[in-house]
Amino acid sequence: MLQEKVLETIQKNSLIEKNDKIVIGVSGGPDSMCLLDILNCLKKDLECEIVVAHVNHQIRKEAQEETNYVQAFCEKLKIPVYIKYANIIELAKQEKKGTEEMGRTVRYEFFEEIALKTNANKIATAHTANDNCETILMNLLRGSAISGLKGIEINRKSTIQNEISYIRPIRSCTRQEIENYCEEKKIAPKLDK
Repeated sequence: MLQEKVLETIQKNSLIEKNDKIVIGVSGGPDSMCLLDILNCLKKDLECEIVVAHVNHQIRKEAQEETNYVQAFCEKLKIPVYIKYANIIELAKQEKKGTEEMGRTVRYEFFEEIALKTNANKIATAHTANDNCETILMNLLRGSAISGLKGIEINRKSTIQNEISYIRPIRSCTRQEIENYCEEKKIAPKLDK
């Protein structure tokens, strides 16, 4: 079962310890909804607290529907949720950056802002085995040094707030496992067209 696989990853890598408070970055897609549901199921056993941070990038017309979905899901489970609206296209133009890069910058700044606001010491993102393989491949294609071949770190300190760590509890899970989990648990994630 996927939940046990994630718990094993958490324990093996000491990702979550007793009394940790975790901000979960949730977009509403399959990966982040799977992560949210699993951590919600495990929080009692792990003796940790969770809150959710969601960024509405205002790029696609479905964005508000995704925000409403994440908000309703969290309210149903009584999980605190923090939402940020950011016009990524406009910000990218102002900063002379690509929309992808700008979106990532805004997300990570918001996650850290919420971590500080809620006294959280961890930020969980929904990077998967597929994302890790993609990262390694991209690093190879860019001619990365050996250090680039490790891919997405499962646990790393924030470069902004040293007391905050980023954790990737579902990094060992494949996209297929995540989709199967969502189907089994009757979670209807929002898909980015």
